[in-house]
Amino acid sequence: MIVRGDSINVKEVENPRGGRGSLINMGYEVLSQFSGQIKMFSVVNLRPDSLIGYHKHEDDMEIYFMLDGTGVVNDNGNEDILKPGDMLITSKGESHSIENKSAQDITFLAMIIK
Repeated sequence: MIVRGDSINVKEVENPRGGRGSLINMGYEVLSQFSGQIKMFSVVNLRPDSLIGYHKHEDDMEIYFMLDGTGVVNDNGNEDILKPGDMLITSKGESHSIENKSAQDITFLAMIIK
């Protein structure tokens, strides 16, 4: 199956997960149809001086794969830097956040798996 980028629903989210600023989310909702395992697959552009607030994944896991820019992540209480090609895996029961402290958007893939 081919999913064309121009058919994706693009939306702006303000103060994501209780954070600040905004992000642009290109959600590939079609992936959520497959065996109920993939809940979300998105290309995220996190705006400058924006933060996706620290949150816990109770019954799912989330993966961030950095495409462009540098993000500051809180991985279960440990702050670190993600650069292009880096991946953050937040398993069930773990917590995370990501912040853009730069003057340009950062871009990453985000996938939530049941």
